[in-house]
Amino acid sequence: MTSLRVATFNVENLLARFTFSAADQQGLATLLDVDSEVERADLVRSYWNVLNDENRVFTALSLRAAAADMLCLQEVDNKQALESFHDRYIRRVARAEYPYRLLIEGNDPRGIDVAVLSRFPIVSAATHQHVEADVNYAGGVRRERVFKRDCLEVNISKEGRTLPIFVCHFKSMSGGRAETRPNREAEAKAVRAIVEERFGDPAAHDWLIAGDLNDYTETDGAPDDGHGLGALLGDGFSVDLVKRIADPEDRWTHFYSEEGSYHQLDYLLASPSLAQKNPGAIPRALRQGQPFRADRYRGERWPRLGYDRPKASDHCPVVIDLEY
Repeated sequence: MTSLRVATFNVENLLARFTFSAADQQGLATLLDVDSEVERADLVRSYWNVLNDENRVFTALSLRAAAADMLCLQEVDNKQALESFHDRYIRRVARAEYPYRLLIEGNDPRGIDVAVLSRFPIVSAATHQHVEADVNYAGGVRRERVFKRDCLEVNISKEGRTLPIFVCHFKSMSGGRAETRPNREAEAKAVRAIVEERFGDPAAHDWLIAGDLNDYTETDGAPDDGHGLGALLGDGFSVDLVKRIADPEDRWTHFYSEEGSYHQLDYLLASPSLAQKNPGAIPRALRQGQPFRADRYRGERWPRLGYDRPKASDHCPVVIDLEY
């Protein structure tokens, strides 16, 4: 067997373009006081560059702490943004090098995609963005592309052994958890169908599903059946490795400030075969880049983090060492 350190991380809007939330726009209100459009554009550019630079330094520091062989990233703008982030921040701040980099534009209308950085060769890859399915909305069934971004299938080769990894970013809960649940249910079913078609007997093969699935199955250990991930988690299809963290209050990977809620939204789902080969493998959620508003975390933080921003991301990277 060989070992591979894998991390999944929603890097929150790794963009190569200006994009401002309502809160950002309110903070920029004073720009209306300038005398010309040119001055306003210069101020906007300066603001964006400073804030974006601080955020990305913290993102890179979090990836340095992960020290992963293979990174599964979500919310990357495009290939240019991925390459720039690698060259400017991962190389210089994280002091790391990932010679194998992959991003395939997916379905998200905002243009955010899943991406892969690897120290070892990506021997093959496949996008599943064109998969269609019936989605059971409250108003009726609608046939559509099932993945809101993609299910990016990659095969990472190390020392002659290959590990298939499916990198996902499911539909967010924006608009209501119950209202958006049908999307995640359809995405979970589609990922399972892809795995079953690929392997025939999925339980007997090594594979990993990694990414931000945008739903939770418990709150601090109390089960919650309101999620849409049953197709992946039910009947022993996969093993949720994050649940191996002994303290249920330490399994959170995302803090939602509007509700003050801490939940696991990021997953490392191993096949039964892979989980059995790694009985002692326990993931780590790295929180040094979390803003101070996530006050449940009392550990070390990167210097100059803000109460809300700058920060590494609204998610925590989750990292694990696996043998296969």
